[in-house]
Amino acid sequence: MNTSQLEEGKVVKTSSKGFREELAALGISSPAISAVWPNWWSDDAESSKSAQAELRFTVARRLGLSPKSVIGEAQPEFVWKHEAKFKGLSNYGGGEQAALTSFGVALTRHLRKGVLYQNDQVPDASTLRRAILKNAPFVRLQDLCAASWGLGIPVIHLRVFPLAAKHMVAMAVRVESGHAILIGKDAKFPAPTAFHVAHELGHIASSHLVDGNAIVDLEEVLTADEDDAEEREADEFALELLTGQSTPKLEYNEPPRNGLELASAALRTSNERAIEPGTIALCYGHQTGNWRVANAALSHIYEKKGDVWRFLNLVAQRELNWSAYQDDEAAYLKAILGAPKVG
Repeated sequence: MNTSQLEEGKVVKTSSKGFREELAALGISSPAISAVWPNWWSDDAESSKSAQAELRFTVARRLGLSPKSVIGEAQPEFVWKHEAKFKGLSNYGGGEQAALTSFGVALTRHLRKGVLYQNDQVPDASTLRRAILKNAPFVRLQDLCAASWGLGIPVIHLRVFPLAAKHMVAMAVRVESGHAILIGKDAKFPAPTAFHVAHELGHIASSHLVDGNAIVDLEEVLTADEDDAEEREADEFALELLTGQSTPKLEYNEPPRNGLELASAALRTSNERAIEPGTIALCYGHQTGNWRVANAALSHIYEKKGDVWRFLNLVAQRELNWSAYQDDEAAYLKAILGAPKVG
């Protein structure tokens, strides 16, 4: 075989720098390009046509690009460019949506190789809540992560985002019969992220996704369009799972004057209600629209701020079966998780 020609006689471009420029022109962020770039690549490989081809095919698999489109003179093209539902007001154009969707589906394919359990059947919210409450005072972020991984649904935070602008809150992805939850929103407290995870579980449990499909949520906690039936259903699932009621109502004699008063009330009643205190604060914000007090309460409920993404991705590193990956695949995934590359 003549290594200078592949895929129906298309000539491989010989410049890796040119390939990077092509990817950047598609809107792919520089950190994402570096993350998907294989560890084995070196300057010595630059003159090898077969190495150039393997470079392009490797990057294509990781970004969700058509392999044929990265060979020859045509512009690289995303495979899953029309396969996502974007929920909320989108600041992304069509090309950016294609990049984000294809990245999410391609990443899910890689992630699922290392998932030990292949169940993916999410029970209804009340059943899942009862199972969690057998071993926990209320449904916390760590409980949701344990349940999700136990159901064969990986949950990770995207420390490397495919686009320069990160407007995405969270994404649920389906590949064949398997799913993944990808979190994009940074948080300093667990409760908002817990709701994001529960909401995406709601999409999965409600069969809102088909193969090669993604749902991208762009709105913050409990602020989604009430006219969107799928968002309403996912919200109700999340609230039922977190609070025991799909439309919880908080009762109080006088509204809290500030975050400290709301935090005190939430901490005082959380065990009785079997609702995590931070979730109570978020429910108050949703019920009253007073998000200033609700968000201020979080800083009093939790002892200190922390990067929630670290917890999510430490769990992922522990749960993934790393022996299922080749060294370069493991390096790529660890880069997405914000861990040092291996090799």
